[in-house]
Amino acid sequence: MKTQKQNFTNLKNSKVVNRILKNALGVMVLASLASCSNDKDEVLVPQPDGVALTERFNDNRENAVEEFILDAATGGIIIGTQGTQVTFQPNSFGLNGTPVTGNVTVQLIEIYDKASMLLKNKSTLGQRVNGDKEALKSAGEFFINAEQGANNLELLEMASVQSKPVDFADLDGGMQIFRANGDGIDNDCDGIDATCDWVEADEDGNGEKDDAQIRDGQGADGAFATYNYNIGTFGWTNLDRWYNYTGAKTEIFIDVPAEFNQDNCAVYLSYDGEPTALARMDVYNTELEMFTEHYGLIPVGLEVHIIMVAEIDGQLNYAIQGTTIVEDHIEVITSLSPITQSALEALINGLP
Repeated sequence: MKTQKQNFTNLKNSKVVNRILKNALGVMVLASLASCSNDKDEVLVPQPDGVALTERFNDNRENAVEEFILDAATGGIIIGTQGTQVTFQPNSFGLNGTPVTGNVTVQLIEIYDKASMLLKNKSTLGQRVNGDKEALKSAGEFFINAEQGANNLELLEMASVQSKPVDFADLDGGMQIFRANGDGIDNDCDGIDATCDWVEADEDGNGEKDDAQIRDGQGADGAFATYNYNIGTFGWTNLDRWYNYTGAKTEIFIDVPAEFNQDNCAVYLSYDGEPTALARMDVYNTELEMFTEHYGLIPVGLEVHIIMVAEIDGQLNYAIQGTTIVEDHIEVITSLSPITQSALEALINGLP
């Protein structure tokens, strides 16, 4: 690997330095431990807790669920607190292929900002048809489901989804429909080390990718527009476009403090200038003991922020570092600091 342009900064708590010094310090450490073992009780240092971080992500998703009651026979419209609107046709809720009657409970999660994506562990990583993985820019992520009693229901007729109002200046005509893991189901995406990718959708089964439609509107504050699309099954959908870049690209490695690994923390790459482009560093190189990504397609010269989160002794901890990507980039994170979730949300959504 080339190293002449690598970012080696803040090496005090780096795994690179730790590995270099390990053999030289081994004898000294053993001698020190032996001399101190009888002096006083060992001081226990709080360790990162991957289970607690996973629970935080899952709790954040559960707490974001909004519920609505509809009559199955008539269908109807639900509107989320952020403005997402879903319209259901009559008799479109089913169980084992048969329409149900009576009231049904419709569930909705709407995600429109980078902090929500990170703290609900729903980053924007897409998978191409050939298996290649690339970052996506999102115009909204949505979970839609329906239940009746203890039964999860099926969607028998297409439902229409309308995003929150969007300023004309922020519209992106290249948005497509993506599904979590290709089918909208993310049961295997709960762990912090899980890989959950967005795949281009074919909701109407015609063998072609689905594009979002843009519709003009008029509200109290003037003209606006919305993204609109249809879904044929319940689960997670995402309005996205590929983060296409034609210049030179490179790999990036994140060197984290020695006590951290893929089982107890999460590391993300936030693209500056893109308020909804957040890639998960979801590969942990056990030989190098660094985080990286699948595809080696990070644009050289791109300005980004590295975000790392962990749960330590019941407290959310974080690190945020800004950098400009160079060839064969290595970014070193030396320490994390405690923070409240609301304060971290404000920091992330305030990034450039």
